[in-house]
Amino acid sequence: MAKKTNDDSLLAHLAWMLSSRHEDVAVEALGYILKSASARRVLEYLVKGGGTNTGEIVSVRTQVGGEEGTRPDLVGYDGNSNECLIIEAKFWAGLTGNQPIAYLKRLPSEKALMFVVPVSRIETLWTELRRLASTYGSVSIFMNSTEFKSANVRRDDFGTKYLMLISWQDLLTHLENADDLDMIDEIGQLQGFVNRIDESGFPPLRIEELGPEFPRRLRGLRQLVNDATNRSVECQYADIAGLRITPRYRGYGRYLRIAGAGVWLGVDSVRWAKGSYPDTPIWLIFEQWKADSSIRLDQTRKALVSLEHSDPKECYDEVDEVVVPIPLPVGVDYESVLNAVVGRIKRVAELINAHTQTI
Repeated sequence: MAKKTNDDSLLAHLAWMLSSRHEDVAVEALGYILKSASARRVLEYLVKGGGTNTGEIVSVRTQVGGEEGTRPDLVGYDGNSNECLIIEAKFWAGLTGNQPIAYLKRLPSEKALMFVVPVSRIETLWTELRRLASTYGSVSIFMNSTEFKSANVRRDDFGTKYLMLISWQDLLTHLENADDLDMIDEIGQLQGFVNRIDESGFPPLRIEELGPEFPRRLRGLRQLVNDATNRSVECQYADIAGLRITPRYRGYGRYLRIAGAGVWLGVDSVRWAKGSYPDTPIWLIFEQWKADSSIRLDQTRKALVSLEHSDPKECYDEVDEVVVPIPLPVGVDYESVLNAVVGRIKRVAELINAHTQTI
């Protein structure tokens, strides 16, 4: 018999074939595992390590509706039937409009909201969660390890709540080490399913992905790239003299010069999909152009170093490229999104201009 791979479990096989709602399957599987008292004690241990105490978690329920439209994936209850822990399971879906603020508000003081995500999303999602939480209260980091992070969120009328982030791998390893023999196989089944989701380059299509909304969004992003280019040229943040519209395999884009530095502005589907970068489709990709009078890439790199060391990180030095993600605001009209893109181009132009004037 051939040896099983780490994504070859019965749950992985059946769930992959019979359902496209992979997060829901994983949530129900985790909820089943947490019927075990020893598995729940693992959660108590993890939360305590993150800075607070749930008390004894006597039960866990899935998909529990609440105020402000909240419907957490899993909710832990103490001996008085009070909510003491909320768990949100993520793979590649973004945060909802209620996350994390409405979920933190739902919890009693000193209790925790824990997100479980793939390892590759840890850093970027943690940055976004902290940013969103800071719009509501004061955020203080408690733990910042590679695969487990914790912060407390304080506000006078809100109390102190805890925001935590852990990888699927780390959580399942802790559960496996609890040595509940009745649950070892179930944990292995879920681990196989999680690995399948994490490693798949082409997950099964969902019916909503085949409707007109997705192509309309792609068409809108192409318009956004063109309009941002044209407005940046009008405002003299960039120029396109002698340059052509040049889509790449990763998406639609335009070549331009920002303060004399050669750059490609466009939809980067590769970085957008990775999960280890900020969640945005629009990127500036600075490169060394040959036989061109543009500013050298090493000078652009030096000019943008403050963005690379900012928190959250706003620039990535990738040896042959210097890349700048352009965050897009949500829930606003097109003009506001366009202004955000042009505003980022303006800021980059100002940094490059300031640096070149000192050379």
